[in-house]
Amino acid sequence: MQIGSNGFLVHLTSLVRHGATRLGAVLIAGLLLSMLALAACGGEEAASQQGDTMSEPKYGGTLTMAATASGSTSLDPPFLLGEFTIPVTLQIYESLVKVNEDLGIDPTLATSWEPNADLTSYTFNLRQGVKFHHGKDFKAEDVIYSFERLLDPELDSPARASLEVIKNMEALDDYTVRFDLTGPNAFFPELLSIYQVKVMPSDVDPARLELEAFGTGPFMLQEYLPDERATLVRNPDYWEEGRPYLDELIIRGINEPATRSAALKSGDIDLIYLLTSANAADVASHDETEVRETGSASYLNLAMRTDTAPFDNVLVRKALQAATDRETIRQAALAGRGSIAMDHPIPPSDPHFAPECAPPSYDPDLARSLLAQAGHPDGIDVTLYTMDEQAMPALAVAFKEKAEPAGIRVNIQREPADAYWAKVWLVVPFTTVFWFGRPPDQALSIVYTSDASWNESYYKNPELDELIIRARGQADFEERKQTYKEIQCLLVDEVPRIVTVFQPMLLGARKDVQGVRPHPRGWIFLEDAWLDR
Repeated sequence: MQIGSNGFLVHLTSLVRHGATRLGAVLIAGLLLSMLALAACGGEEAASQQGDTMSEPKYGGTLTMAATASGSTSLDPPFLLGEFTIPVTLQIYESLVKVNEDLGIDPTLATSWEPNADLTSYTFNLRQGVKFHHGKDFKAEDVIYSFERLLDPELDSPARASLEVIKNMEALDDYTVRFDLTGPNAFFPELLSIYQVKVMPSDVDPARLELEAFGTGPFMLQEYLPDERATLVRNPDYWEEGRPYLDELIIRGINEPATRSAALKSGDIDLIYLLTSANAADVASHDETEVRETGSASYLNLAMRTDTAPFDNVLVRKALQAATDRETIRQAALAGRGSIAMDHPIPPSDPHFAPECAPPSYDPDLARSLLAQAGHPDGIDVTLYTMDEQAMPALAVAFKEKAEPAGIRVNIQREPADAYWAKVWLVVPFTTVFWFGRPPDQALSIVYTSDASWNESYYKNPELDELIIRARGQADFEERKQTYKEIQCLLVDEVPRIVTVFQPMLLGARKDVQGVRPHPRGWIFLEDAWLDR
């Protein structure tokens, strides 16, 4: 099992530091295995050391970063979606905890936490002396308020499906919050790190949060032009002494990968968030720019709406599965990087991975036979929608070409990136999708449970729902591994989605940009960024 340079030590010390001492020895062992499983997810190895030097960090300057304009423009944390608003808000808002680039869990707005003996309740001690950007003191009331919004069924945040493990919350005092859960949950602290789960101030009208931002983070929002430009400035009262180093951070929406690469090489920008594999060689070939890479559990998939013909027929879905040539997709979409996926989001490097649960190898004859059994002896015509950005067009083209011998005639409909997530995804029946990597429980809960807002396949299976809940509460690693095996085999057999490849996380950077490394989960934190110029 490989979890990065010092992942085991990070998780072990994190558990001791944050209050696992009351657990019995057996339970500690189970919990450690849980954390090891999270750390190993997706080959999420420690990021390359490019971007870190032995020089002392310098204060000042402006860093300009390019990101994709995604059409989803709200800055309100519960509703974050898209490759522009996520990196903007990650610099402004903070969570109770943060998963760092080595996959350890760091205290952020919480300084420590402690579960009860059976992992059904967690008490968090909050950081004192923290202020929101508009001057309000951060207190427990803000945590309760934020989670009430995240759990509100009327608001229907995408994070709600994962957070519904919370049964009750209580502010024990201004700086202590207890979460009571619906059942045992070894993954709960890490769950609070996902990018929608940010702490918002309880005294600001939530209607303002769409285009304004009131966080506690290292940078404050100065100007926001949706999908075009966000200007952030240094928070002079940030709680972490000495951070951030930059005076200003500008995030620009630039959709064309080639345009981003050209801007990086010319010095118009300093950083590319989520560099495409296709453009990595171009960036690496320039004297003043470089590619920074880390493994991840992020993946590319084909989503089929199982409530819509012809994808409501499992035989049709199995035919598309057999017509998927994953190695061709890896070469076309990732330039040979990354690894093969098996129609679920748990990668081979994760200790929960079950190799016996595997889809068929590419077999157009099998696909034709399955289509005939489904009532399509002459083949089938489908329209595949893809975002004109990242690796998704290449995924679509590779699938189309290899599916044709199976009698699957694919019409590719390319949509602009600035409208895809808001107007195409979750709407049309057949789409290409890119997902950030998550630990198994999060990866499954957010997209497969029957009531999940981001259940892109509209797949509802009470058996799967029960299995996900069961695994969440199993402290014993072998028991949990067996449950995850059942989940993987079910997803391979039912094919609600075709998960094709796991892709690495890539950043393109000017070589004088220091303190910035790619994050295995696809996030980016810039409080340590500085310019060696």
